[in-house]
Amino acid sequence: MQDLFLLRLFSLCGDQRPITRVHENYNSNSDFSIIVNWFIFSLMGAASLAVTGILDKLLLERYVRNSHAYLVLLILVQQIFAAGIFLYMGSGFVYPQSLYAVAAGLVQILYWAAYLRALKVEETTRIAALVYVYPVFVFPAAYIFLGEALNLEDYIGGLFLVLSALFVSYRPTVRASSLMLSPALKYMFLFWIFYATYSIAAKYLLSFMDAWHLMLWLSLGNLLAILAFLGNGEIRDEAVRYLRSGRLFFSALMAQEFFSFLGRGALIFAYSVGSVALVSSVAALQPFITLVYVLILGIFVPGIIKEETDRKTLSLKLTAVFFIIIGVYLIS
Repeated sequence: MQDLFLLRLFSLCGDQRPITRVHENYNSNSDFSIIVNWFIFSLMGAASLAVTGILDKLLLERYVRNSHAYLVLLILVQQIFAAGIFLYMGSGFVYPQSLYAVAAGLVQILYWAAYLRALKVEETTRIAALVYVYPVFVFPAAYIFLGEALNLEDYIGGLFLVLSALFVSYRPTVRASSLMLSPALKYMFLFWIFYATYSIAAKYLLSFMDAWHLMLWLSLGNLLAILAFLGNGEIRDEAVRYLRSGRLFFSALMAQEFFSFLGRGALIFAYSVGSVALVSSVAALQPFITLVYVLILGIFVPGIIKEETDRKTLSLKLTAVFFIIIGVYLIS
């Protein structure tokens, strides 16, 4: 029984060693630490990114007209954190992997742009759930490019996560008996493709640099990417207008980027010690965490976030949360 438990622990970390070697080389302290680290970092990333989703929605609804201009501001604020890494850790330049990380930073901008456009047209809790369809793209890519072979339970868990996103993407129409797909799906499809590409690239690059330096070079890629946006006079003027919105907007912007940096950093640290496919799936708890945040906000600040609360919509969302719990249980 103990051997089976140890084998399960190793499978969670993506360990592909033969059974005999698992038993011979097992170190209870170090391997348990690895498992705790990637799982906790994954949850920390999900919890932090859930905060950013809510802050993004609030700012997009109340202040922001052009999501690209808002993205420009986020990347500019992000450079404050990147500069801190550079000052304390140095550049950590590795050729050519650092350049690959810059390219991955360009890909990040593509999925962020798609995400913000989706958030403009859909509820926060729905988008938070739709985000986690991307493991269905990560699983085969991780197998092809990284050699991460998962067991049947892991794939079934991933299927439940995808089903949860499909449930939450449906919404009641005027006719009580009919349903329609979320208008955000066209943007989220782009998000899934680019986010899966970024996740695989990040896991690969962590073989050549530590998590801090990966974040630094990704940030540089982000900065280079927004130069194209800054070339557009309308976006540039809009970004300046947002900065003049007052201290409240700027404080919210700083808070958003802080939690975004924390969330992305936690997931990168999780990638460094765990399977990219499993980390991606555990992070799928974000929709549940977002729903909890929204309910708490609704109690203390009623009406601050517009969410559909009719019986059919709530049933779909709760079903989605139930599938998320099953999916996370199967892969963890």
